[in-house]
Amino acid sequence: MLEVCVVLFIIAVLFVVTMPVASRLLDEEKLQGPIRELQTFARTARRDAMMGDHSYEVLLLNDSYVLRPVDGAKDPEKKPITYGLPADVTFAIKRLGDREFKKQADARWVFSSNGLCEPITFLFQRGSDWVRCRADPLTATIENEESFIQ
Repeated sequence: MLEVCVVLFIIAVLFVVTMPVASRLLDEEKLQGPIRELQTFARTARRDAMMGDHSYEVLLLNDSYVLRPVDGAKDPEKKPITYGLPADVTFAIKRLGDREFKKQADARWVFSSNGLCEPITFLFQRGSDWVRCRADPLTATIENEESFIQ
């Protein structure tokens, strides 16, 4: 009986020690999910723009992203793709000439037919946690620059 109690005590201690780490990982994942989706939208927009030989845009709305051709009349069969942000995640953007991050209601991120896009830095926030990342204008790859997860 004493051995069973010792084993249960060890399991309880391990659980208490690993719980904050697991909680932090879950909090970080809630911010990384929208960033991964934005990365997918950027890659898709770049690929479709180069293959279709016309520009695509990612609309950065307050609560979602929308991927669509800039001129929908050129490709009427191409339906817009939408991703809704989690309710507690917000983002702000900083364009090339901006000094600080701005929350814009309807921002456009355009991908030209040669595959280039505007360099933008994003700041995703959830409560006091945040992740700052930037988009490479040549490859549309989103790279984390800095983060703070409590």
